[in-house]
Amino acid sequence: MALTKRVEVLFDPREYRLIAAIAQARGETVGALVRKAVELLYLKPTREERKAAVEALLSEQSDVTWEEAKHVLETQVGRRFEAS
Repeated sequence: MALTKRVEVLFDPREYRLIAAIAQARGETVGALVRKAVELLYLKPTREERKAAVEALLSEQSDVTWEEAKHVLETQVGRRFEAS
């Protein structure tokens, strides 16, 4: 997706140095680092939304059990899930 909107964010010099050092260590720009942080904190589905999606998928007729689905998610997506 093309980036078409610009936002100006001001940091104090110390914060900017830290953010720039993190970005450089990761091989990305400060802008990319800030976009990633916003995405992770505000734009990702909540735990409840993810759980509801998994439950909806598992409620469909399927031969896949929760444990099998959990294994696939944990090994292929790299996330840990707790059944509750």
